[in-house]
Amino acid sequence: MIKINRGHQPPGLKVYTSKSVKALDGVTKVTKAEQELERAIAFFMDPNRFSNEKKLTRDTFTFAVYKDPEIQEKLAAVFGTKCAYCETDFGPVTPKDIEHFRPKSEITAGRTTLIPGYFWLAGEWDNLLVSCPDCNRGRKHEVPGQPEKTTLGKETQFPLSDEQHRARNRAPLVNEETVRLLLNPCGNDEPEKHLMFDDQGLIHPRPDANNVPSGAGTMSIAVYALRRKPLVENRLKELNRFRLLFENLNHLVKNHNDLRSLGASQAMLDNNGAQIARVKSAMVEMLGPKGQYLAMLRDWIRRAKANGECALLEQFGIDLTTLIP
Repeated sequence: MIKINRGHQPPGLKVYTSKSVKALDGVTKVTKAEQELERAIAFFMDPNRFSNEKKLTRDTFTFAVYKDPEIQEKLAAVFGTKCAYCETDFGPVTPKDIEHFRPKSEITAGRTTLIPGYFWLAGEWDNLLVSCPDCNRGRKHEVPGQPEKTTLGKETQFPLSDEQHRARNRAPLVNEETVRLLLNPCGNDEPEKHLMFDDQGLIHPRPDANNVPSGAGTMSIAVYALRRKPLVENRLKELNRFRLLFENLNHLVKNHNDLRSLGASQAMLDNNGAQIARVKSAMVEMLGPKGQYLAMLRDWIRRAKANGECALLEQFGIDLTTLIP
């Protein structure tokens, strides 16, 4: 998971700007987003329908704003076909989920279910992102090191470290934000400060200066199912591909230095230099915005630099850390 600069203000879409529908009073013209919010408030704050965190009737409410085609188009422009949580490019194999960071209809907090959820945020641009089904939905998954499959996926989970700060019924989120345990890739969090990876593609919570693992990292790994076996295997494939390019680059740089010391022709140096440029270009592409598992690759680069593995490249004028935004 990396930080994604989606922007907190809604884009100028008709659903947010065009006063084309009527409010509940039947007279005032409002936007579709305002109309849905007004209807949602009337529905979910009706004491005859909801009381003491439970639903009293079988009435249902249909949220439509977040499914608006223009919203989906804008979200696609921000995320492409990459999951905001696991960074997998799932476009070729499955449709995207429009994910609500704070769940709209109900909330799972440990063994407790709170109803309704954050209904007033259902159409808020700041609460929407793109997720793959495996991160978003509850499914049975294999996890390396565990003997049996387990149900993983965010679904309606939204854990806090202190339930007393839970925002209910349109309460401000200021206090809740201080006890939120899920990393928000589109918020003010810096996910890479909470997550780290090993050489097998496994993700771990990053420890702080006192060697205490990040609580937000620990919870996010569990809730977003970031240790599911196929995901770990895919990350490892991508890491191995990047490491192979790294080894090739080191070999070509060493060869370039040897050619210079032996007084090789300019043609031979140019040919080797062109190979260096091609390998470096492939690495740049893997680290670009369309690349998968950028948090893992960036983490590997930082570790390689700290371990002195990049010394030869740096002496040659190639600093891979400059490829990290």
